[in-house]
Amino acid sequence: MQFIKDLEELAFGTRLKLFNERLTQEGSKVYQQLNIDFEPRWFTFFYLLYKKAPLSITEISAQLGITQPAVTQLADILIKKGLIETVKNNGDTRKRILTLSAQGKELIPVLQPVWDGFNDATKDLFNKAGFDLILVLDRLERALDEKDMTSRILDKVKEKQSEAVEIFNYEPEYKELFRDLNYEWLRKYFSIEDNDRKLLENPEEEIINKGGNIFFAKVDSEIVGTAALLKHPDNSYELAKMAVTEKAQGRQIGKRLALAAIDYAKNHNAKKIMLESSKELSKAFKLYRKLGFEQVPYMPDEIVKYKRKTIKMELDLKNIK
Repeated sequence: MQFIKDLEELAFGTRLKLFNERLTQEGSKVYQQLNIDFEPRWFTFFYLLYKKAPLSITEISAQLGITQPAVTQLADILIKKGLIETVKNNGDTRKRILTLSAQGKELIPVLQPVWDGFNDATKDLFNKAGFDLILVLDRLERALDEKDMTSRILDKVKEKQSEAVEIFNYEPEYKELFRDLNYEWLRKYFSIEDNDRKLLENPEEEIINKGGNIFFAKVDSEIVGTAALLKHPDNSYELAKMAVTEKAQGRQIGKRLALAAIDYAKNHNAKKIMLESSKELSKAFKLYRKLGFEQVPYMPDEIVKYKRKTIKMELDLKNIK
């Protein structure tokens, strides 16, 4: 147990589970020592029917915040115990309506002093701890309603992944890497066209010497991604040839490359960034949308550079702080 305690926040869920199991075991001992055939895990279900019966499976599920199969399982146990029963629903014979049985109702006066004891002992426990755990749980639940734990954890993971990415600019020694990283995804999803080769085989002549830039991403001393920013005559840039090797995908590398390109364009007083992509590259499309790019139509006289089906997107840098 000390190992779990030493993990602190990392084992918070485990600590809560163990705490709940401990209380449940102690509660079972109470019923056993008082010779009452009842279990703590039945309490909320049974008490709800005591206060609000008759109720359907769906209504019980909503009230207790548990699944309908779990409600059905508990209902079957309590029916076998003779504590609840099914009653007819005149409106819908298929609907299962539950209520306390005569035996269940007779048990209420026996159970009520025990429940009062549970309530008072819990208050004593909170007083001993020095704070109201119910209030703390209410605040935790409200916080999770605002943003669930899955999102909170994934956001933190993405932050750490992003921090691990090192972005740096093109050097002639990386010419082949720029080509190879892009050839990898082009071969997987499409085919390599003449316009692809023109940029990828001649990055200095076609990109760098024309006022653009090429970025690389490194993780754990390995170069795993790249992106190019092409300068256009109208004080805008084009984000192109962004690639992340397959084994390193899902680690915020594409996002870091795109943000580096956006920062570069802003620092060079560009008014917008455009790009051409494909909806077949669903993860890339989703990333561009998150970064603020919007799909726009091609102009009637605009030359389409690729045989593969592409879409055009633009980011207005005036709206980016």
